[in-house]
Amino acid sequence: MQTRTPLAASRDRKGDRTRERLFQAALGEFRASGFENASIGQIALRAGTSRASFYFHYPSKDAVLLDLQWRVEMETIEHTRACTGLRDFLTTLIDALCEADLGLAAGGLLRVMLSVYIRQPAGIDLADQPFPMMMEVARRFTAARQRELRSGLEPAQAAQLFLSSLFGLVVSMPGPVATRREDLLQLAALFLEDVPASHG
Repeated sequence: MQTRTPLAASRDRKGDRTRERLFQAALGEFRASGFENASIGQIALRAGTSRASFYFHYPSKDAVLLDLQWRVEMETIEHTRACTGLRDFLTTLIDALCEADLGLAAGGLLRVMLSVYIRQPAGIDLADQPFPMMMEVARRFTAARQRELRSGLEPAQAAQLFLSSLFGLVVSMPGPVATRREDLLQLAALFLEDVPASHG
């Protein structure tokens, strides 16, 4: 499991504090001005540092979104730690995303964050980024292969398809993600083995 944010080399504590100030300042600027209109100069000003300092820690605004994604994914995985079955895991994961959306609602930051994979920004190799949620979903699908995962699905491919579909729905749907929770749960159900109806 990754234990560091993407695009971050080991830095001293002062550097870590500066990076965190820049990260929080960037989120504030994204909320205030929108991602496209956000100014790196204004982010640096909010953080009490310089544009050069911003570029030392982040090569671009998109890199801040990747840092945010890593944090959101790690928090989401933490929410699912106690889940024992695949159905419970997928439901909890969706609920955690709904909760993350509420926390990032101003500026629609959850959608902006996920859209970075659709835009494929220049200068950032997304293949080099850690994807803790993809790793965790693939691990869960593999563990449930003989029980809850729908028959015939290959776990790694199914994990990629599930998350691509989930993120695509989140990016495309208007309003709070929680209002479309049932749609997301129906998507998750496509990856679950049908439970036989009980006769009693």
